[in-house]
Amino acid sequence: MKRYDIGILTFWNVPNYGTYAQAYALQKVLQSLNKTKEVKQIAHLDKHHYNFYYNIKQYYRENKIWKKAFWKSFLMKETKTEQKEKKFLNAYDEIPHTDEILMENYSDFTFDRIFIGSDIVWDFSLEPFNCDRMLFGENLNGRVNSYAASFGTVKNGDKLPDYVIENIKKMQYISVRDDNSARIVETITGTKPDIVLDPVWLWDFNGDCNIELPREENYILVYGQNFTEEFLMNLQKYAKRAGLSIIALDCNNDSYNWCERLVKQEELSPLQWIGYFLKASAVATSTFHGLTFGLLFNKKIAFCKTDFIMDKVDVFLMELGLYDLFQAQSNVKEMLDYDWNYKKINEIIEVKRRKSTNFLEKACGI
Repeated sequence: MKRYDIGILTFWNVPNYGTYAQAYALQKVLQSLNKTKEVKQIAHLDKHHYNFYYNIKQYYRENKIWKKAFWKSFLMKETKTEQKEKKFLNAYDEIPHTDEILMENYSDFTFDRIFIGSDIVWDFSLEPFNCDRMLFGENLNGRVNSYAASFGTVKNGDKLPDYVIENIKKMQYISVRDDNSARIVETITGTKPDIVLDPVWLWDFNGDCNIELPREENYILVYGQNFTEEFLMNLQKYAKRAGLSIIALDCNNDSYNWCERLVKQEELSPLQWIGYFLKASAVATSTFHGLTFGLLFNKKIAFCKTDFIMDKVDVFLMELGLYDLFQAQSNVKEMLDYDWNYKKINEIIEVKRRKSTNFLEKACGI
């Protein structure tokens, strides 16, 4: 049997920049808090979930479905898939991790403590995740905790599978990333869990020598999808007046004919992705981690909101005093010219950062 001190279970090998960033950050933070122990990512991703990203043909053969309107942003040419896979799999190799753990061999591994999260690891309603019970701690040998886990699109009051209820009740220390997830856990356990920051807030990316900075200067960075035509038109006008170029990081099937430069996914490693945020003059985004890294690096931000993302960050934005600003999503100029008082914002974040770190210390027995 292989024994480890601390294991982290999240979406392993998933080709998503935000997913990688939170996995990278949580391993770094837990290792810094547990200097005499070994902290490893648990190398586990349900095969069905893996096929969704890397073997789309097999995925559709298994499901006998073709919902192009819904899945179109995930469809890629075979050569691009291979290139993208190489970028991400090589990046994940840089995070200390266990041997691959599957349902067939889980009994060969044991841990002192296990942390599940972050990300929407508890959204059992999403078909590609294949109701993976291991994401709720089932069949894992060790004391199971969660850090910044989220139920994603599942709402409080939705019917929960028995395995979700039973496994969450068994957890020792539970923390979540958003209020909706907190309400669901409270319904299950009778106790409201701690709401903590996404792991990327706990790691010093500004001082991380692994971050690769781009050559470009003086640009607005665009990352996301489902931008409205009005949003993009106003963004172009703002960039022209400010003397800034627009660089877009590819994440869907947009033609990107509205920007000066497109950086394609197969050209961009996760640590290079972070570097583009770090060096940007401003950020325009519609994603959770795009917004998070914009705030983390104290950038001016134009946020094209969606209900899916706002459900995850609405309370957080209210606490930072930014909720009303981002309601006027088409007014790019108003958002980018806003008085970004990062002294005040960072003070609020620091209180949350201390609370989040204290949770990890308690769960680690420090």
